[in-house]
Amino acid sequence: MDTKSFVNQLNQITDTLLAMTPAQREVVHRSIQATQTEITVNELFQSLFNNLSQCPHCHSSHFKKWGRAGETQRYYCKNCQKTFNNKTNTPLAKLRKCHIWEKYAGCMELKLTLREAASICNINLKTAFLWRHRFLMAQSGKYADKLSGIIEVDEFFLAYSEKGAKKLTTKRVARKRGGNVDKRTKEGQVAVLLSTDSSNHMIDAVLSNDTASEIKLHLAPHIIENSVLCSDGAWAYVNIAKTTHCDHKRLISGKNRVIDKIYHIQTVNGAIAHFKGWIDVKMRGVATKYLPHYLAWFRESHSKLNSQQILQFAYGGQQ
Repeated sequence: MDTKSFVNQLNQITDTLLAMTPAQREVVHRSIQATQTEITVNELFQSLFNNLSQCPHCHSSHFKKWGRAGETQRYYCKNCQKTFNNKTNTPLAKLRKCHIWEKYAGCMELKLTLREAASICNINLKTAFLWRHRFLMAQSGKYADKLSGIIEVDEFFLAYSEKGAKKLTTKRVARKRGGNVDKRTKEGQVAVLLSTDSSNHMIDAVLSNDTASEIKLHLAPHIIENSVLCSDGAWAYVNIAKTTHCDHKRLISGKNRVIDKIYHIQTVNGAIAHFKGWIDVKMRGVATKYLPHYLAWFRESHSKLNSQQILQFAYGGQQ
């Protein structure tokens, strides 16, 4: 088939797809997915390892094959004389039952609870907990995207929690079932920064202190110059906008919630409400030390990653 005929045929297919209803396009999408050959978890990790092609211990490229452990290829490094496989020194190292990891990643795609995931995958509750946090470890505080265009940003607060701990590290009295926190003060609360842009990218961070310098440290490096920064009336964002050469739209509560009909912080506030509802209701609260992991999980869900993409991110690779 010549180029002209191929282009004409491709245009006809495109016009047909555009004329379909969303439900019809979903049927076509699933039919195409059904014809594609699914790669195994080990093949997925092997391709990621081949892209790096280096010893995980000394980063040397001088290694050779060194037998197999089941379906997993092992290697021997000629430089440091250590053996390894394609998961050594990754968050997934020494975890077992890799043949059901994709099913578990599917549970994470649906944002299921530990008990629901353990029941579906027929694994112990402790194993489900271990896998959840190993799968999220690599992407905790790691961002591949930059924020550009119209950027919305805001902070919110969550009660400090030591859920699951047998003894509290602080001298405070334990709060029964989460308890109530005085929202008029910042004592006993953890500040979290969340930002989204018009391209659906998301940046988040757990702040050690709710200060201008801390906000700038976590936000400014991820902003592309000449964007439009939309924030509340906090003065911390004024300096960030100047540093990143961005136009700044201050949405002061009670005065102007929307500027020029397009500049607002309603999208990021909606994401914050969604996250807090998910954490408080679905997950029944989370320990503060694991909060970066749940933010990474929320980011993955926001990007609508499938089970294999979740595994790819868990390994440490990017989409």
